[in-house]
Amino acid sequence: MRRTLFALPVLLAMTACSTTDPDDWSGGTRTPFGQAEKSCTELLETIAKVQNRRDFFVACMGALGWTPKPGASIDL
Repeated sequence: MRRTLFALPVLLAMTACSTTDPDDWSGGTRTPFGQAEKSCTELLETIAKVQNRRDFFVACMGALGWTPKPGASIDL
């Protein structure tokens, strides 16, 4: 039972993470993709309106040298 109670918050936290695919982005001369994604994902918590989070994420990634490719799927 204790293991189940511990696993539930971990699973919920994982589902709240962004699910971006490195193949959907181009760039990376400034910051490695994983590092940029992690930094921008952590900053998403500061954006109160859910509808603004995608635009913020794209802008944050852009500031770190990454731009989404045409037709990219960015699920947050």
